[in-house]
Amino acid sequence: MQVSPNKIIQRIMIELKKVIDNLVEFGTIPNVDSSNKLNSLRLLLADLHSQFLHVSFEYDDKDYTDPPDNNSDEIRSNVESNFPEFGFYHSVFESHIISKDADVVMGDAIDDLTDIIKDMLDVKWRLENTSTNDALWDFELSMRSHSEQHLVNLMKYLKDKLS
Repeated sequence: MQVSPNKIIQRIMIELKKVIDNLVEFGTIPNVDSSNKLNSLRLLLADLHSQFLHVSFEYDDKDYTDPPDNNSDEIRSNVESNFPEFGFYHSVFESHIISKDADVVMGDAIDDLTDIIKDMLDVKWRLENTSTNDALWDFELSMRSHSEQHLVNLMKYLKDKLS
């Protein structure tokens, strides 16, 4: 029995929305009650990345209004209250190039999660106010051009922190 493409997209959308809803709580609710926030965050980030790697959509050329601006300071403050142990870290710029004089850059785990949450709040808004294809387009674009790097950096930070 073959499952219709619409059913597959519906299943993907349900899972993506669930991941986003759970992830953005860390930026919209201070002091989220969770038995193991770091592990929960790791699982959510892994699920989000998996959704990105599997996303597919048809371009929706309708004009929609833009999502409302998110309060970056409030999101950052909530992230800080949920993960007070987060801080700065080192990363190697262009890590795929082997060089004895590699460029070490500094990252910020709070900023990484804040930016991911801001992007996912926009996707969430589109899921609820525009179309599935518009939301998936925004998800794919924001991940490819911005959030994926924050996600990968944050996952590495968490891996090192929990090791």
